[in-house]
Amino acid sequence: MATRVDPSRLEKEPPQIPWGEFTDGFWWEITASEAEGYSGSLTGFRSTLYSHARRNSLTVTTRTLGTRMRFQFKEKK
Repeated sequence: MATRVDPSRLEKEPPQIPWGEFTDGFWWEITASEAEGYSGSLTGFRSTLYSHARRNSLTVTTRTLGTRMRFQFKEKK
């Protein structure tokens, strides 16, 4: 049988990614520590970006710069 979980033991929900801002067509830069808050790592965050682009008929370009990553969304042609 399932048991009730004490709310104090639950992990906090990760912050919501501000897609409205990130998909505005401008270049954005995120650090590894900021990306960890959303997806656990830069690699995971990049995967999330590509998934969002695919689901919303967008293209995304990414550039990794050491512990930072730049990305830009555009409308598909």
